[in-house]
Amino acid sequence: MRKIAIATAAAAALCAGLAGCDKAPPAPKTEALLDVAVITPVPLPTTADYPVAAATINGWIASADTAAMRNHAWQIWQAMAQPSGQSFNGQSLPIWETWAGTSDVFPPAAPAGTVAAAATTVAQRVAAPRKLRVFQQPNQFHHGRGGITPAKFDTTVTSFNKFSPEAATFLDGSHPGPGGVSYRYSSTSDMQKLNTSWPAGTTPPDRGVQEFPVRGIELKPVFGLVHAKGLTPQPLWQGPAASTNAQNPEPQTWTTCVLVAPTGQGPVRPATPREIASIRDPGACKTFLWAPMSTFYSVKLSAAEAQDYNTANGLTGADAAVAGDFAVLQAMHVNSKEIPFWTWQTFWWQPGADTPNGFPGSKQGQPASLTGPWTNYATCTAYDQTTTQGGSTMTVCFNPYLETSTGIPAGITSNCMSCHGVAVITAGNAPYPADYKKPIAFFSDPLYFTTSNTHADFSWALAGNSDPN
Repeated sequence: MRKIAIATAAAAALCAGLAGCDKAPPAPKTEALLDVAVITPVPLPTTADYPVAAATINGWIASADTAAMRNHAWQIWQAMAQPSGQSFNGQSLPIWETWAGTSDVFPPAAPAGTVAAAATTVAQRVAAPRKLRVFQQPNQFHHGRGGITPAKFDTTVTSFNKFSPEAATFLDGSHPGPGGVSYRYSSTSDMQKLNTSWPAGTTPPDRGVQEFPVRGIELKPVFGLVHAKGLTPQPLWQGPAASTNAQNPEPQTWTTCVLVAPTGQGPVRPATPREIASIRDPGACKTFLWAPMSTFYSVKLSAAEAQDYNTANGLTGADAAVAGDFAVLQAMHVNSKEIPFWTWQTFWWQPGADTPNGFPGSKQGQPASLTGPWTNYATCTAYDQTTTQGGSTMTVCFNPYLETSTGIPAGITSNCMSCHGVAVITAGNAPYPADYKKPIAFFSDPLYFTTSNTHADFSWALAGNSDPN
């Protein structure tokens, strides 16, 4: 009893000398996350694997050397994932994250009734503090032009564009056009003027923008959301059969989900009954796996990024992102201008085993030097519209997070090249492929290329920004 009394007295004496001893411990401080930063775009280094001579790549296409094309895709993927030497909110940035985004290359116009800001160049915009990620709805969910009714936006998918330094500079520059006039490709009004300035009699193949530089690369990274607390379900592509809608297997219809833990380590494994019971809404999921967030490339969201994410997705309440939550990389389109019709590769999150039947692609052929979360992505390539040059069997290469939307006809039989090849600048409706049963004659097929539009060198980013609506 005496020892207890002494201890109590000692504690009382200690409290007497400390302010607030009778209060609850202070809450942990909220991590301060920046909304903007000065990040310098870093170009891909020149190596034996990039850029590859057009003659070499065209040789792969002519001989249907799929292994060489897949290896090239992996080499670009690995090069983009290399550390840039810069950080944002305490996280080391891969090279591709430093690149200019959509709002850097195509700055929004001043609102009606306001004074337009002084014109700046993309070099000046990226030299100032900027948002690295401005989340928005993917453009391909709005290909309602040409008689296709866009479906309801899929709230599991959010993206933006990124442009290599060479592509960003090209798009921001002025280029010669009809009548000896120069047109700035980052300007919507200039592109509309270009489209109406072609002399009478100019044939559709000649109605086109100047070609991108050889080192031009366009990206479309796609992100999902993982909350900082608890387990967050993420859909896992297992093919159309593992969907409640095999015809349009959008991510929210996939029947396999991975419960992503913001902390913890270990391989992908079956989720426990307790883990499954902890999630609020299982959606269409019937099979549940568990994985740590380290299987993704992920970024911690600032307050402004979380708000952008919520606005793009219409998220509120418990579903909404907050500062400190994570955006996780689900997928990415990667297009490079090493050949006139570009190289096309797309990547999507595929931890653990490949999708059954390797459809539409796989992780096969990954270089042994590829490390970290980047090994948890599968790929497919479409360097030609057909599986053999001049053949009739169409190449199938799509991204499960993007082209499965009901807003994209025949998405699960599509390929990147055919889709992007019909990107045009127009004042009206731009036809979009209703199916992918035969190759498209680029720049001359009268269904897509007319004397009322201008082909945009396979760039939907350029064509989309040129739409005045």
